[in-house]
Amino acid sequence: MKSLLYFLCALLLLTACKRNKDATAEIPPSIRSFWPNSGKAGTIVTINGGGFSRKDNEVSFNGTAATVVDANDSVMTVLAPAGGSTGKISVKTNGKELEAGTYTYQNLSMRSASPLNGPAGTNVSIAGEGFSSTAAPAKVLINGKEAVITSVNDTLLIAAVPVSAGTGEIKVIVDGKEVTGPSFLFQQIEKIKPLKGGKGTQVTITGEGFNALSANNAVSFNGKPGTVISATAAQLVVAAPDDVATGPLTVTINGQKTVGPVFTVVPPPVLATVAPLSGPAGKDVTITGNYFSNVLDENNVTFNGVAAVVKQATEKELLVTIPAGAGAGNMKVWVNGQETGGPPFKEQNLGVASLSPDNGLAGTAVTVTGMGFSTNAAENIVTFNGVTATVVSATATTLEVVAPANLSTGTLNVKVNSLYAIGPVFKRAGVMTLAGGPGTGMFARATGLVGDRNGNLYFLEGQQVNKLSPGGNVSVYTGGSAAGHVDGPLATALFQNPRTIVADIYDNLYVMDGAGQRIYVRKITPAGMVSTVLTVMDNMSGGLGVDNNGTVYVSKMYQGVFKSESNGSLTKFGGYTHSVPDKMAIDASGTLYYAGGDFYNPFIAVVPPAGQSRLLSGSFSDLGFVDGDPNVARVGSPLCVTIDPTTGNIYFVDNMNMCIRYATPAGAVKTVTGAAGTFESFKSGYKDGTLKEALFKSMYGIHVDRNGDIYVLDRDNNAIRKVFLK
Repeated sequence: MKSLLYFLCALLLLTACKRNKDATAEIPPSIRSFWPNSGKAGTIVTINGGGFSRKDNEVSFNGTAATVVDANDSVMTVLAPAGGSTGKISVKTNGKELEAGTYTYQNLSMRSASPLNGPAGTNVSIAGEGFSSTAAPAKVLINGKEAVITSVNDTLLIAAVPVSAGTGEIKVIVDGKEVTGPSFLFQQIEKIKPLKGGKGTQVTITGEGFNALSANNAVSFNGKPGTVISATAAQLVVAAPDDVATGPLTVTINGQKTVGPVFTVVPPPVLATVAPLSGPAGKDVTITGNYFSNVLDENNVTFNGVAAVVKQATEKELLVTIPAGAGAGNMKVWVNGQETGGPPFKEQNLGVASLSPDNGLAGTAVTVTGMGFSTNAAENIVTFNGVTATVVSATATTLEVVAPANLSTGTLNVKVNSLYAIGPVFKRAGVMTLAGGPGTGMFARATGLVGDRNGNLYFLEGQQVNKLSPGGNVSVYTGGSAAGHVDGPLATALFQNPRTIVADIYDNLYVMDGAGQRIYVRKITPAGMVSTVLTVMDNMSGGLGVDNNGTVYVSKMYQGVFKSESNGSLTKFGGYTHSVPDKMAIDASGTLYYAGGDFYNPFIAVVPPAGQSRLLSGSFSDLGFVDGDPNVARVGSPLCVTIDPTTGNIYFVDNMNMCIRYATPAGAVKTVTGAAGTFESFKSGYKDGTLKEALFKSMYGIHVDRNGDIYVLDRDNNAIRKVFLK
């Protein structure tokens, strides 16, 4: 039995060997190319093709037998025979006779060329003989395009591959004679897609000269190796590595590097809003955020795992169509392979798409746009962050509602019968008057505005420091009707021409006071004592600030900012010489911010603790009304500045543009409210309401409390007004 098994195994092995031998024999012999096509006797000639025999090959040059040095299935190496002459090369192999082409006996010959692949600009070294000429310089052609020769002697040429050469034979021409050598594989990256992404992003590289075997292509992202997923001669697909960095993408084959476009690393997409969060198939959903692609097919969105069609795309907004069968489940967004999870979405006939306005206070009329509403107003239950509102009127696609009392920031939701739709966030935000108003005559000569931790506001008017309680009551805090310089309790203290007021983190108030050449900084403690903490014999401007350590900063006319020392002296702080007009702000790190203060100085300046002044936002001379990054932002007549303790943003009043605006610590500027949202300079008036509706006139003070709410002294409207942002 065992002998029988051995016999069967041997029979199978012999059969397999015979099959392989027969398969090899079945490949018909063919010749694809040979090189060089000229040279002397003894020149090594390489013949490329297929189906060659490994032995018993006969080769002749114009009838003269040549020596076959080596042979395998696809390459045969022979020596040009002595006594041979110009003519055809004939090859007999595997029972078939083939012609390779004409070989010319001459002194011009090519022995080797290296490298045989690379991009434009690659220096190819060509070894041989007969390259020198006294009549005319040698020429090198690659795929028929002339290359630039950088070095030449009788046995060596170095030539740079020309732009867009393409793949083809290397040819050398000297004195009308020519020799053709091996084929050069031209490498080029035409484009990459996408141009942006992150770790794991699959990038398609289109070009030529790639290796069809994935492992033979080395792709790097700014030096970081990626993973080649698939390869053809014209296209590579590669995954970006985990440590991908912004920089050029390169492809290296046989040691030759081709440089492509820059691949820019961006974070995964960020979703800010999705509206509506429910709706029927075929309706559109708007997704806002950041790091989307403006190329449609680089964005992928799914609803509960069902792919949606992306109709429009920018870097900050996508418009997608709800797919059929979405059901109920989370959305997901992929941008160039980077994934971000989205909110739950419900496929139904009820949805809330938008709110107009999307912010306001109690009593604000709001238009809700969507689908699936009942035309019977009473059948639509609308809530603002859980508080039920009054529905004034209704159609199938719009609801007119009134923001309820006890309004707070949150989603606006709609319920119709058994269906429930979650809508966008409605912000409790807007402007209201705390005290005064046009025609009251209040605050007509007031200036400055600060607050304490109990919600009280303080401002200057005449020779007094006045107080506005959280309930809206105005009273004299300290100072009398007559001017004077008297320290002591609040009831007996006197001031003379107070012009600027600031507060520290302990609720101490500081007032710049005095006239002529005698200027003082007065301190008012929460316990009610007034004292003089700094005396300056100089006609100063109004700039005043205090840091968390109680250090006082003042400005001098046309001399810039000065810092008070413990001995009462002043040290120049920063290099600028501006006359700061009003309140300055100092953050926890000791960085100082101030406004230019008039039409000729439309800027916000910053002085870090080291004292190197620089422009934060705006321009030294170019005023305007433009939000945006520091290089484009423009302001007009900023006055006083204050820091929002919740964000670190620097708020200021812009009196040319009648707006409240802020600059981030990096210098980007944004308008909060004013000018009725029109971005029109000098658009002033008096109107409370939403952030886009509000109008102001000539503001002379600003304060931000610890909740992030803003207070402004709107002097020409005889009012102190509050801006809600939360």
